Amino acid sequence: MRILTVVAGMGVGGTERAAQNLSLGLKALGVEVAVLAHAERGRREAAYRAAGVGVFGPGEEVAAAGWGADVVHIHRSGYANARETALLRVLKRPAARVVETNVFARFDAGEGGALIDVHCLLSRWCAWKWSAWGGAAARGKAMAVLPNPVDGAAIARVPEAERAEVRARLGVPPGRFLFGRVGQPHAAKWSPAVLGAFAAVVGRGFDAGLLLVGAPGEIAEGVGRLPAGVRERVVSLPVTGCDRRLSELLTAMDGFLHLSRIGESFGMVLCEAMLCGVPVVTLSTPLKDNSQLEVVGHGVGGLVALRPGAMPEAMTALMADAGLRERVRLGGADWVSGRFGVEAVSRRALGIYEAALAGGPVERPAVGAGWLAAIGGQGIGRPPGAAGRAVFRLLHVPAVYRGYLALARGGAG
Repeated sequence: MRILTVVAGMGVGGTERAAQNLSLGLKALGVEVAVLAHAERGRREAAYRAAGVGVFGPGEEVAAAGWGADVVHIHRSGYANARETALLRVLKRPAARVVETNVFARFDAGEGGALIDVHCLLSRWCAWKWSAWGGAAARGKAMAVLPNPVDGAAIARVPEAERAEVRARLGVPPGRFLFGRVGQPHAAKWSPAVLGAFAAVVGRGFDAGLLLVGAPGEIAEGVGRLPAGVRERVVSLPVTGCDRRLSELLTAMDGFLHLSRIGESFGMVLCEAMLCGVPVVTLSTPLKDNSQLEVVGHGVGGLVALRPGAMPEAMTALMADAGLRERVRLGGADWVSGRFGVEAVSRRALGIYEAALAGGPVERPAVGAGWLAAIGGQGIGRPPGAAGRAVFRLLHVPAVYRGYLALARGGAG
């Protein structure tokens, strides 16, 4: 079997990392793999070539089509995209199948979506959203859940002696409970509420610290406005592209504090925290992406707050729950690898490809309202009331959502 991975670029972003992990995972299973980066090359090209994966860059689309893939697997946002549609017209051969990883669970009702044979979503939450926004009504569309593959060999907990040294260099006093947040410096991936939740915990008399890695300017400015007694407990560092350094900083934390304005369509950084044995406190964001509920699992990989106001309660609950912290420290890496590890996800992808090529049904996950209500109600704090649930349902009716987007964009459509 020949698999052509199609991705916009080979840079450091999460989609690019996921495409690389899956490509190399398939290669390790004996599958012949090539990759087409249709917009730009980047630093990941060296890893592809070192693994013996053929590489095509911008302008080499026809050559990539001539490579003769059995499956073209494109990693895309899910939004209608004229450039990607034109690319798929070039790559789609009569005997081949086109599979997408749909990052943001957007249903594409146009020609681009019609050229895709199997739609892979990153979680059951994403699968439900894709179905609600048009996928369920599209006849003959195959859909499956295929999480992002996580490379547990790249990110790992460092030894305890080294952890102590890192904390000392950061100026964290012995015994202080260190919360942390790592992310790219994009405002949408952070929330100023992270500072309010931390200040509330300190205000209750807890000896807590906060390590911010890669915080955008808005968050940095917010730190400067904190009361002196809270501000002095915050350590801010620039983003790092070094896996070893990331492992050190994550291991230095006692808890990972995750709030994002747009939620997570998957949440690679949450897996990285658990790979380093760090439990996560995260916020449910039902009107946005919300896969963090599945990736973390309330009471398994950490704790889920159902409302922003419940974040301090979830944080103090984690500080008090030594058993949960120990379970994640000892078993977090195995739990992530078993569900999202490169080999596990690559084998699942291979099964999806084989079913698609054979013309058989691709396993379609159950994404009914009962499951959604069950997982969405797990956590600390009071769940959204009737009004919140009504808004949630309305925003997942395609026509209403399109109208909402038009208003949000000032009528731009």
